[in-house]
Amino acid sequence: MALKVQADAIAPIGTADYPLPAARPANSRLCTAKLQAAFGIALPAWQDGVADVINQLVK
Repeated sequence: MALKVQADAIAPIGTADYPLPAARPANSRLCTAKLQAAFGIALPAWQDGVADVINQLVK
């Protein structure tokens, strides 16, 4: 499956610029500190996962 849009054609927008039916907090990242403390599990940065998916899609 190939992407139909080049990556450089995608521009970021702010939350305020995207219409949603409900208000969202400015920072809604999941804190994994308790998971790490309890089980010694450190999750990778979400950016790494997004990059992996994009790399798989463009192959």
